[in-house]
Amino acid sequence: MSPMSQRIIIDGYNVIYTDDRLRRKACKDLEGARAELLEMLKGYVRHRRLQVTVVFDGRGGVVEAESIVPDKLQVMFSPASQTADEVIVSTVIESANPRSYIVVTSDQADIGSKVRQAGSKVVGSKSFLGQMEGGHTEVGPKSSGANEADYGDTDYWLDKFTDTEDPENTG
Repeated sequence: MSPMSQRIIIDGYNVIYTDDRLRRKACKDLEGARAELLEMLKGYVRHRRLQVTVVFDGRGGVVEAESIVPDKLQVMFSPASQTADEVIVSTVIESANPRSYIVVTSDQADIGSKVRQAGSKVVGSKSFLGQMEGGHTEVGPKSSGANEADYGDTDYWLDKFTDTEDPENTG
């Protein structure tokens, strides 16, 4: 990851179950819903200097991580002994710079409050989906023609990712 990349860590199932279409698909085909979310994220990260990690509750065993788009998008499954929430919180808190993370979840009680205390920004799942699907103009820095000083600045990202969801929503 380049020093100017923004780190986003996503509560995968929280995002899936926030989106009506993905939620309906997950009821019939959970793996298909995960694959669709990852496809959406591939397009989202393609021309942006972002490092995105999507965390899902695990398949058992050790933490599994797979690079979907090298240096830009990876998926992780929590080990049997931890939830995805715990993996997200520990990843952020144990990092050298928790303020460099934007955490995508609407789960304010289990994840949001803990990572905020560490200094991370939290963006609601519905807000992120809207931004990712083009509901807002510039969501992430474009790879070409961007002023790197602006896009590497934490304040820039805090302005871009505003949580407009109800903080009481712990879904």
